Amino acid sequence: MIAWILFGLVVAYLTVDTLRLRGRASQIRVCREGHPRGVQRAKTGPHDLLPAASGDSEDFQSFPAELPADVRQSAIEFARAEDLGLVDLVPANLSTVAAVDLLNQFDPKTYREGRWIRGTSAGEAILYSRKAVDKLDIKDPVDPTEFVTVARRVKDREGVSVDIAVAPTLNATPYDLSTRKARLRKYGKRPAMSTVASMIGYLAVVGATVWTWPWGLIAAGLYSLQPLLVFAATPLKPKDLWLTSILRVAYQPYLWIRTMAGTWRTAAEIQHEKDLLASVPAYRVEIERGTDRFFEPRRETCPTCGGVSLKRIVRSVDLVQLKPGEFTMDECVSCGHVFQNPRLSTAGLDFYYRDFYDGHGAGAAEAVFAGKPDPYYDRAKMVVPFTTPRNWLDVGSGHAHFCRGAKEVLPETRFDGLDQGASIEDAATLGWITESYRGNFKDFADELTGRYDVISMHHYLEHVRDPWDELDLAANTLPDGGYLLIEVPDPEWRLGRLFGKYWMPWFQPQHQHMLPIGNLKKALVERGLTPVAEERGKAHLCNDFVLSSYLFLASLAPRSPSPWRPAKPKLKALRSAAVWSVGIPWLIVAGLLDKTLNQSIAKRNDRGNAYRVLARKEPA
Repeated sequence: MIAWILFGLVVAYLTVDTLRLRGRASQIRVCREGHPRGVQRAKTGPHDLLPAASGDSEDFQSFPAELPADVRQSAIEFARAEDLGLVDLVPANLSTVAAVDLLNQFDPKTYREGRWIRGTSAGEAILYSRKAVDKLDIKDPVDPTEFVTVARRVKDREGVSVDIAVAPTLNATPYDLSTRKARLRKYGKRPAMSTVASMIGYLAVVGATVWTWPWGLIAAGLYSLQPLLVFAATPLKPKDLWLTSILRVAYQPYLWIRTMAGTWRTAAEIQHEKDLLASVPAYRVEIERGTDRFFEPRRETCPTCGGVSLKRIVRSVDLVQLKPGEFTMDECVSCGHVFQNPRLSTAGLDFYYRDFYDGHGAGAAEAVFAGKPDPYYDRAKMVVPFTTPRNWLDVGSGHAHFCRGAKEVLPETRFDGLDQGASIEDAATLGWITESYRGNFKDFADELTGRYDVISMHHYLEHVRDPWDELDLAANTLPDGGYLLIEVPDPEWRLGRLFGKYWMPWFQPQHQHMLPIGNLKKALVERGLTPVAEERGKAHLCNDFVLSSYLFLASLAPRSPSPWRPAKPKLKALRSAAVWSVGIPWLIVAGLLDKTLNQSIAKRNDRGNAYRVLARKEPA
């Protein structure tokens, strides 16, 4: 019975996956062949190089710079007709592996209009308008992965449309499998996890074939012919399609080996390693001096109510960056306030924040915040019943993803952002905010007084040394009748105690204060801010099981070197494969628990792992 259940699941999955990929391959747009303006087409081959016409060169540039004349002209005509700032050009004869990897990255139906879908590329050729890249500091790609960088950068720009299209007469460059590992990393995937997932699927097909013989041949045949079924009669016509389809059973293990054995690195990775090595001596000196100096003396009283009865609820290490040190969170028995004890000093904050949101960790941080925008919409919608703000300031805005999302809810509102990182200035360049303020809230409070109808602090107060000072600044900056919107993790959420240090919102060592909602509302009232609305269950993100499981698994898997731990892990690929072989099935189970148990608890109790409070400043 189990064998037949496996057979049914394998056939169903292969069918759905084939239809999904085929649907995407069928819907990818095509640049139809055109002719350069003002140039008589002679008896030449379809790929004779031709300089761009002067009018074209003023508006568009491409990489490679000297595209075949017909490819360049058809791409320009396509970009103009579709009002695109950038079009990624895909050769029709792209290799099967590269074509499948690309289709797994983007859906032609949603890619262009999806503002939150990250830009991607086949890594072959690209055409973009000069206006689209103005002030974006775009550089010509020096390797295939940098096409992705360009596409993401331009796609992130407000008001610029980006798409991917097949250029039928463009010849694909040979695909070197030794580069696939680096390409997957650029796509945002873990090569070990992707390989393990593929292996699990392969073994499931083998098991179904053997245990339900001869009916199992249906599963084996569907698996082998999947590439052919995906690409037949579509704009993509991989040159090795028949070979990889017929020999897929043997080719797939070869693909895993070549992928995981790949040592090729991108230009960005090489530069990243150089920067890493340059940072190692400074980090080594700091670490050798010990981490005790990064902490203030331990408190014996609660910073909120002065209570003397404290209990330890979390003892953790830095699970994300793996910087040295141990961190403790205490809870006040009297008022429920949770705080880091001992607290990091300013030197400690500098050490543990460094290379997280920018520098060494900038790419990972941006990828996290560029996820689903629903929470950003919900935050903005919370103020709609009370006011239609003209000017909104987001404090602790980071990359300003909230402002980008809130614009869709409140298109007439001007959004500005304040943060200490360089990303806030880039957000203004991309058009996500109108004006950026780089620094501490206190640095700008005087000049911002009375200018904003709404001030927001989303997952900001838990990071600061003194949240009550920040509330004072907000209360003084707002005009009478203005609104303060706050969202923070909820320390009262029961799953936070269940998962212990692996509950992501404890997030040591960055989170220093976790205020229960009652304490926050009391603090607001004391500052002349009347709470007018709150959301608890609605602010909940059903991801506790998945994120806690991922943190645990990531603590077991080897990590890439960093300036504070520069040694390269031994047998990294093998150890990663071992961890994620068990981890991937568990993450699937954890996802199901989030969708069922986690969601049920949140709905039944109207509680969650975060909460929001909206408060109005009353006239003095």
